Amino acid sequence: MEFVSHPKDLPLEITLIEDQPFPTSKREDVGFAGITCFAAQHFESGRSVRITLEEIDPNFCVTGRVVWCNNERGEYKVAIEFPIKDECYCVRMVEQLSQIEHYRRQAKTQGRRLNYNEAAAEWIQKFAASFPAFII
Repeated sequence: MEFVSHPKDLPLEITLIEDQPFPTSKREDVGFAGITCFAAQHFESGRSVRITLEEIDPNFCVTGRVVWCNNERGEYKVAIEFPIKDECYCVRMVEQLSQIEHYRRQAKTQGRRLNYNEAAAEWIQKFAASFPAFII
């Protein structure tokens, strides 16, 4: 099971929701299963959360399950899995878009002005092959 580290400069909205039944995870599976991100509050393992990301897609809204949550220097690093295949696939696609936008912003701080398509082409060439495969 692989988690992609979500870029801090594109904050996710994480909302605790009532428990939602999810399929049982097969921990031995290898491949994209979710994300890690930073949050201002602690979330208990096993709890259901709703994730939105207005900056990348105002319609993006998925439900996941907290795998673990660790305090790191006054913030909480949270691992969230998406056991429902369609939502996992959606999160993986939005994560790639987030990584490309983060790459574009980093290039800007280095004095390079890339439009989104230019940033996408560079990111794909450099990083797409190492992005975790979608396996559930």
